[in-house]
Amino acid sequence: MSNIGQAKVVDLPARRERSGGLLAGLASSQKLLPGLLLVMVVSVVARLASGVSGFVPDAVIGLILGAVVKNSVGVPTVSDAGIKFTHRFLLRTAIILLGASLSFGAIVGKGGQALPVILICLVASFSLSLLLARTFRLSARVGALLGAGTAICGATAILAVGPLILATEAEVAYAIGTVFTYNALAIIFYPYIGHALHLGNTGFGTWAGTAVNDTSAVVATGLIYSTQAGQIATVVKLTRTVLLVPMAMGIGMFFGLRGGRSAGEKIGVWKMMPWFVVGFLGMAVLNTMGLFPLAVVDGLTEIAKFLIVMVLASVGFGMGFEQIRKLGAKPLLIGLFVGAVMGVVSLGLIFAFGIA
Repeated sequence: MSNIGQAKVVDLPARRERSGGLLAGLASSQKLLPGLLLVMVVSVVARLASGVSGFVPDAVIGLILGAVVKNSVGVPTVSDAGIKFTHRFLLRTAIILLGASLSFGAIVGKGGQALPVILICLVASFSLSLLLARTFRLSARVGALLGAGTAICGATAILAVGPLILATEAEVAYAIGTVFTYNALAIIFYPYIGHALHLGNTGFGTWAGTAVNDTSAVVATGLIYSTQAGQIATVVKLTRTVLLVPMAMGIGMFFGLRGGRSAGEKIGVWKMMPWFVVGFLGMAVLNTMGLFPLAVVDGLTEIAKFLIVMVLASVGFGMGFEQIRKLGAKPLLIGLFVGAVMGVVSLGLIFAFGIA
């Protein structure tokens, strides 16, 4: 009898813990639901509107609709969790799914082919940003943040580098606002420029992958041009993203940050590692082995495309025009100028290396 009683005493807390974990999971999913529904509605409207217009891509419409809603009626606070989830996790999901449409050999080949362009643009971006920041009497920290955002992966790189150079919240906001503005312009105008220049899918995908900043903007810009260009843009962009860790280490040492800890601890290398790249490569390996039928590949690609529309809508929900206006003219103009110059430099290198 006593053994049975003891078993019950031990078992009840375990049951409560499991029940509590389940309830916590349900509560968490309920928090995501309003934002996910809002993003979904805007994305469906964008897809339908794109079909009616015939020439404006659904990703562009989703971005614009999100920004219009944000700056007119506003976005309810209850939607914040779902919008953030869309931007972070659905973007990574879309990238992993795109890996199913590529072979591992193609990834290594395209990434290696674009590496010289990436490295040259990285050095040029930093040098130009620091030079312009000094010329217009802005802090070197602002120059480094703009350089990091332009060279690697937009807001992610800015947020990773900010603590390393002791940047203020205002300086980080300056840089992120500038990058978001440039991304929006790139998504809208880059595909038209690419068609005007008669760029092939490889040339445009490499250009988008090296010259556009945030991962969501890169993938969207490439997919707007063509599915193949979107695949190549994703490969090139992920090659850039892998350089985030060594770049952050270099910036930390350049600015002489001293914290009495090892570089890995200061920078948080494991937190910055883009683990979704592993998922992308894993899907490509499985596809290379012939494990995905063509119908499955096509289905996963279409799902990834719609997820990107959702991601762009969530980006639009974060574009507050009043916040951008408060950034001030100098950092915004410098950031846009650096982005434009890098676009021209990248395009020139693509032609010079025969990638176009």
